[in-house]
Amino acid sequence: MFHRVTVTLVLAMILGVFHTAAQGNSTHKGFWLSFGAGGGWMGSERSAVTYFRMGGTPNNNVHFGGQVLHWWQDEDVQHSSVSAIFSVFPFLRDSGQRSLFQELFLKAGFGVSTAHCHSDDVTGLGLNLGTGFDLRLNGNFFVTPNLDYAVDFFAESTHTSLLFSLGLSWH
Repeated sequence: MFHRVTVTLVLAMILGVFHTAAQGNSTHKGFWLSFGAGGGWMGSERSAVTYFRMGGTPNNNVHFGGQVLHWWQDEDVQHSSVSAIFSVFPFLRDSGQRSLFQELFLKAGFGVSTAHCHSDDVTGLGLNLGTGFDLRLNGNFFVTPNLDYAVDFFAESTHTSLLFSLGLSWH
């Protein structure tokens, strides 16, 4: 599964380089939403991941919103987080030719995390840092490869995860 996700992400980025180079002005405005799936590592163990994000766009380079992130190894080991998120597109410009780096975003979020591990449930603070690209498919639809680093702070432990996902976004 992880090899398929990695190959898909690489192909999407390569195809996106050629596709976004010919695109015009950005359409990052108003309401947006994004959802996707992938895999990664929860500590040293492999995990699957899904996400759902939505929010608003105060200007072309900034997104605010919320995120639900869920990752698991099996039904006995699962994590979830609900976070407020802030994304910025630091290189995005409104005019001229588009490049891959103009589609780059950086994301930070914080919220509540829960973990279920072999019948033990704990709740704590979650921190999420991420990056990715919005690669335009058509109009306001984008393919969104993501890399997320999640840190969950619980009373007696701290858990880290590195997650790769591929999503669809609408702006």
